[in-house]
Amino acid sequence: MRLINSGEDRLMLRRIGPAAAAIGIALLLVGCANKDASSAAPTPPTAVADTIPDHYDPARDPAADLKTALALAASDGKEVLIDFGADWCPDCKVLDKLFQSKETKPLLQRNYHVVAVDVGEFDHNLDFAAKYVKLNTSGIPALVVLAPDGNVLEHTNDGSFANARTMNSDQVNAFLTRWAPKS
Repeated sequence: MRLINSGEDRLMLRRIGPAAAAIGIALLLVGCANKDASSAAPTPPTAVADTIPDHYDPARDPAADLKTALALAASDGKEVLIDFGADWCPDCKVLDKLFQSKETKPLLQRNYHVVAVDVGEFDHNLDFAAKYVKLNTSGIPALVVLAPDGNVLEHTNDGSFANARTMNSDQVNAFLTRWAPKS
């Protein structure tokens, strides 16, 4: 590590200001102090199931995402919410926006691990979907709630979310609250 002692260094410090210089030096020292950090155990990436997806990604593996979500649910007691849909679907887009809203997102984060499953134009992940919901009667978006052990607790085979574009946060929250784990 090089000390700040030349005239050029002092001129640079005057230009950037003492506060910015102190921050830079502190970051440098922290970096030097942690030079052996590479030998520490890596931090695992945040699981997809521990976030609220904001779209339906056709490249995702729903079985792997569900496995991750169920493992998280087994450790924290939350339930798993599977959201079947597609990015072309207007009702799915509205439900996604409601899931991201300040009224609904905290409720989801507190009670569920959310897995978004892309069904394309009813030509993608259909075998996976058939294990949990009847897309021919539910339409999309279709929601399924699983217990941490993987048992189906609720589903929307009745098509109750297929008209999500007419719903508001209060209506969505009523469903999610009714399905949420009981403390």
